[in-house]
Amino acid sequence: MSCYSKFNKFTKSLIFPLLCVLLLLSSCFPELEYTGDYPELFSVAMSSILGVKMSFPGQSGFQIEVLEEDDYGRVLFMYLASSTVTPVYHIIIQRSDEEYAYFYPHYNFISGLGRHSQGEAFNELKEANSWNREMSDDSEFDRVKIVRRKETGSIPDQRLLEVYQEIFLGADISGRRNADNIMTFLRADNYGRSVYLAEGGGNEWRGTYYAVIFQDDNSFDLESGKRLLTGRNDYQTDLRLLMEANGWNTPP
Repeated sequence: MSCYSKFNKFTKSLIFPLLCVLLLLSSCFPELEYTGDYPELFSVAMSSILGVKMSFPGQSGFQIEVLEEDDYGRVLFMYLASSTVTPVYHIIIQRSDEEYAYFYPHYNFISGLGRHSQGEAFNELKEANSWNREMSDDSEFDRVKIVRRKETGSIPDQRLLEVYQEIFLGADISGRRNADNIMTFLRADNYGRSVYLAEGGGNEWRGTYYAVIFQDDNSFDLESGKRLLTGRNDYQTDLRLLMEANGWNTPP
């Protein structure tokens, strides 16, 4: 028997036990999901904060605490996300039903404060979200499905990688089969558009972030479909301008 045949036989003999080990390891870690009492609040957090990801098992992600509720059912809550740069967010949800959660599409959260901070920033957040005022009709809100796992979006990985290379010219993504950690889904509108965070890497693009919008047919316009973010956590005006320029939540 040749050396090549012996090596091939030896390699094949390792495949089955290796698969068994991988299956055993995967069974040790539960699927990542929010298991608390407020899936509607979790869903709004996942759909409001650009780049937020599910934490790994054992991390302290998904911590949600209700802080206040107004006379019309709005809820101000704290979201603690261990996997983000600024881990504490305070978010307002307008309302929810059995299937959907509703929130203002812009300026519905603040970040970077302590767990139970009060003051001018809180008052401005409440004012921007009609706190203790009669509830508006749903046309003013974005809505998202209530989930316990962050949704991944409908754009195929190959398309995400193509657009990533258009945005970050010269970025080395050789060998990548998926867009994990570099293109993160935020949410979709009622007409099939979707918004992602594109995170630059390598020496040239590290620390550079773009908000990116795809149209309902997965198309992307390099000129109008992206916007450089002025900050990793202070970007809500940038995102609003990008959405408005791309007809967010209006018929195609």
